Amino acid sequence: MKTLTAAAVILALYTLSLPAAASPQAEREEERITLTTEDGWNLSARYLKAAEGAPTVVLIHTQKSDLTEWKPWFKPLKRYGFGYLAMDLRGHGNSFIMPDGSTTSWRSFGVDGQDNEYNRMLRDVEAALVYLSTHSVSAQSTVLAGSVLGANLAIKAAAIHPEVGMVIAISPALNVNAVLSVNPLRAYGKRPLLIIAGANKARQYTEFQILNSTARIACGKENAAVIIEAKGFGPGLVNKYNIRRVLDWIKNPRLPEIVEFSTAAPAAAGQEKPAAEAPGTDGSGAAPDEENE
Repeated sequence: MKTLTAAAVILALYTLSLPAAASPQAEREEERITLTTEDGWNLSARYLKAAEGAPTVVLIHTQKSDLTEWKPWFKPLKRYGFGYLAMDLRGHGNSFIMPDGSTTSWRSFGVDGQDNEYNRMLRDVEAALVYLSTHSVSAQSTVLAGSVLGANLAIKAAAIHPEVGMVIAISPALNVNAVLSVNPLRAYGKRPLLIIAGANKARQYTEFQILNSTARIACGKENAAVIIEAKGFGPGLVNKYNIRRVLDWIKNPRLPEIVEFSTAAPAAAGQEKPAAEAPGTDGSGAAPDEENE
């Protein structure tokens, strides 16, 4: 039997003591960060750096909600190698300290006027873009994804910043707390846009049809994609069953138009009978506030 030399034994013990090489995914750990807006709000946020060459998704939540509504997205985004930046908009979640040091919440925000606090949340989105730019994330590799109010803010921010790569708008509306979407959508330009909507509420579905028609003209039919679920509103429209489709679209937004129709949609919604039907989801987890305030 061969006898190990002292040097060989030492080398073997040293090798065993070394930590296992970390995978590229394990090296990317989420950070808790603070974003500072142009008008002095400090926003609580969570940031995961993207793998090399992968996009970063800015997640903009629904009114009266917070960044935790995006929790179902975090693990899939990481598995795909994508980065993300999810923030609590001003007056929501842990972003409750005003520039003067006092505290507030969305309950005190007015819902009228083009300069109300909801429209000023555009500066929250811009703070996220500035943070990414200072961390070597280009606007072209940035995706703005928003739900309801967040969807309108994403469209508006992208219209102002044409360098942003693409937008995912979940349950966008014509008007959410005086944050309008039609004119910003007209100014959006020839970039990829994905709209996700539920078909079970007539008002929201009608507004989706208007916005989708506007998007097809503004963005070009080749750039405007949709996912229509049978039921649901806001963040609940994206779940473990269809999030892979959404993330695949980010990787290849030039895919043919994505459409999921359901016969469960009410006749009042006014959709035409689809040539081919596919099952929707149950829409569980819908936003608590389904009104366009």
